[in-house]
Amino acid sequence: MTNFKEYIGLQYKNLGRNKAGIDCYGLPWLIYFEKRGIELPDFTELLYDKDWYKTKNHILENIYDRWEEVCSPYKLYDLFLFYKSSTSEIVNHIGICTGDEKFIHISSRYSSMESQLDDYWKNRLYKVLRYKKDDK
Repeated sequence: MTNFKEYIGLQYKNLGRNKAGIDCYGLPWLIYFEKRGIELPDFTELLYDKDWYKTKNHILENIYDRWEEVCSPYKLYDLFLFYKSSTSEIVNHIGICTGDEKFIHISSRYSSMESQLDDYWKNRLYKVLRYKKDDK
């Protein structure tokens, strides 16, 4: 079983991409790079405005050729995309599956943590994506 303990307790840093500070997309980006040797596209150069989020054009929707939408049961490294809230149409949070319906994620208010995909999170779940291939 893969161990993700080294990714728990990391501090939040906007556009961060290493263990010294990381944002919510940076966390799966770093895990994919370190654990799987896969370099996901990095979007640190983009400036996201509210209109970009409102269109539901989440970062990963722009690279669908490498991803497929999946249903439960979820596997290690699947990515959970979440709405801002249960009533929101804005997708602005991401986590990475660690097994047994658990995932690691981070927010600007908390260090990275593992959470259960319980009713709270299921009500905010937009979709789950699985990496298919590397197009290099």
